Amino acid sequence: MTDVANLDDSVPGRFGIAAHVDAAGLHLVLRTQPEVLHHGVVRASVLAYAVDACAGIAVDEDPEVWTLTTDLSLRMRPIPAPEIAEATCTIVRRGRRSTTSTFEVVAHDGTAVAAGAIGFAAVPRRDGDPPKPFFPPEVAARMFTGQSTLTEPLREAAGIQVLDAGAGVVEVDVTPELRNPAGTLQGAMVALVAEVAAEELAATRSDAPMVVTELDLRYLAQAPVGPVRTRTRPLGPAADDPMQIELIDTSLDRVTTLVYARATPVEPR
Repeated sequence: MTDVANLDDSVPGRFGIAAHVDAAGLHLVLRTQPEVLHHGVVRASVLAYAVDACAGIAVDEDPEVWTLTTDLSLRMRPIPAPEIAEATCTIVRRGRRSTTSTFEVVAHDGTAVAAGAIGFAAVPRRDGDPPKPFFPPEVAARMFTGQSTLTEPLREAAGIQVLDAGAGVVEVDVTPELRNPAGTLQGAMVALVAEVAAEELAATRSDAPMVVTELDLRYLAQAPVGPVRTRTRPLGPAADDPMQIELIDTSLDRVTTLVYARATPVEPR
């Protein structure tokens, strides 16, 4: 699957995610660590990586066709991070050119953590394309061991810089540690940049701890060069009002991702 990061060298590859396969299909299991939390809640972008990989691996069946994420909608609860969060997916539509799946994330005790939907496009490889990794579920179950983890908070590991918190403007360099095998900014890192922009803007508008619980991403173009910078438009004056975020590859002055996000107060522990 195109967007699966190198599991030892990349930032998303060090989320501590393991995998197994049973009669229901592929399961990705996140054992939470402080580095992937914000205000004690699992980051939405980390869950986005788990469900993107889970669903993408399940639909990727041809080593000569790129499986590219086109859109992802995630809704999560602002609850204290469970020790374990498990992602599963279900294909609800499979066409020749595109596929749609739903997903859910639950805690070890069955408590609902997140749910949503994700879409993929099938694009044949062209001459000159980089080699395409191919991870059938059985192979993925051996690759995702959960042993590789971050040693610093995710925002710092990704190198995200806040340029204007009150306007939701942040920026990131497209480094090798943030790229996918196709050579562009990896999808969960795209989600993280948008998440940070949203949480920075929300934090300037609220005295309460705020976390991003809604992400709707539309991947419009690749971002292979960067730096990638956000442009945020709040859709109201309140901290929990929705906002529109554009990710722009500044080297090309091109919008690469369109995101709608919302932050909510953290539930009392």
